Amino acid sequence: MEEVIVEYQGKRMTAALSTTQTLSGHALPGDQAAMWHVTIGGTALTKFPASPTDTRESVTQRVIRWLQDHPEMLDRDQIVLGGG
Repeated sequence: MEEVIVEYQGKRMTAALSTTQTLSGHALPGDQAAMWHVTIGGTALTKFPASPTDTRESVTQRVIRWLQDHPEMLDRDQIVLGGG
């Protein structure tokens, strides 16, 4: 599982897994932990740490909980990149 599509309130988000190893299991350089990167229409919304026990359901629920806490992020016009 490398990508989870989340449908919420008529919007489609993608949670994409960044990982620290290749598909063949070889470690990549660096010590970055695996993260789920959540986007809407290609625009980054948030990220959160991946867990070895993640399932499609658990990732979907984490994204929905975050969206419930940040409902303004469902409107791409409200997303300001760079903190400006």
